[in-house]
Amino acid sequence: MSLSLYRYSSLHAKVRVMLARSLTSADYEELVVKRSVQDVAAYLKYNTHYQTILDEINETTIHRGQLEKVFKKVLINDYIKLFRFVQGNAKAFLKLAFLRYEIEDLKILLRVLDTEHNTQLVHDSLIFLRKYSTIDIENVASSKDIQQFIQNLKGSIYYDVLSPFITNTQHLNLFSIEMSLDMYFFTRLWKQKDKLLKNEDHKAILQSFGSEIDILNILWIYRCKKYYNTPKEIIYSYTIPFTYRISKAQLINMVEAKTPEEVLELVQTTKYNQIFLEGKEYFYEQNFTYYVYKLHKRLLMRQPFSIASLMAYLHLKEIEIRNIISIIEGIRYQLSPDQIKKYIVAGLEK
Repeated sequence: MSLSLYRYSSLHAKVRVMLARSLTSADYEELVVKRSVQDVAAYLKYNTHYQTILDEINETTIHRGQLEKVFKKVLINDYIKLFRFVQGNAKAFLKLAFLRYEIEDLKILLRVLDTEHNTQLVHDSLIFLRKYSTIDIENVASSKDIQQFIQNLKGSIYYDVLSPFITNTQHLNLFSIEMSLDMYFFTRLWKQKDKLLKNEDHKAILQSFGSEIDILNILWIYRCKKYYNTPKEIIYSYTIPFTYRISKAQLINMVEAKTPEEVLELVQTTKYNQIFLEGKEYFYEQNFTYYVYKLHKRLLMRQPFSIASLMAYLHLKEIEIRNIISIIEGIRYQLSPDQIKKYIVAGLEK
């Protein structure tokens, strides 16, 4: 038995069991014809693996916010279950990857603070910060504005990341702050992969996070030029300084492009051209998600006895949850079942 097979056989077996419980195309066909959040919750409760976590919830009164909180809890619980099957440096790396959930909770707080000025509205939905983070959530949640929010992060790794915004208020906006958090996360992860991982584990993470970094950089550059008229010097400062399937020269050319249309022309020469189809801007995020789905399906098939099993499962689970939320949104806007299906990523392929 090879070393990787020995180290990851239990993880792979657990992932296979958990993936077998995924929603089927028949489940999605049933869900798209529902006409309320309550109907969706009832179907999930009585016909799918979500039964366990929805068991104590009254499906006749549940609203979207409560359902999303349930899904978030499912994802984090699944991560913790699979985390137990990983050892050594791979486990150390996954602890860093787990920071993504912490950062997403911080973003939720920031968005609500920026729009509603009352973070108590989302306090209960901060699953990770409330249970797993060392950040003083009560102190951070008491912030009255973004500058105070950053000050209240003192003592955490995020204070050093965001403290420049306290004095440099010219770029004190939600977009810039979120980009700074994402850049910190991916930069730290990218550097640590070379220190902590090797062989199949290193290869899997290179493909998974490398592709994500490439696509996020393209999205950020495009949006900076299209919506914010951001100077190229600032774009450079927010671009994750690593590439995978695009060259450094291609990335620089995108930043130097005069218009967002020129960025898209340059993207057509890359491996990601099918994500950024002309005139289909509304579907960039969905195309990105489908790319991630296909990538992790391949990783699961080709590198099953590696860290890829856990990463692939989590990405596929996130996509399943996103599909359910898309269905709920479609119902909210009274879309027809056929219209809703257009926003389901890969779920109807089974």
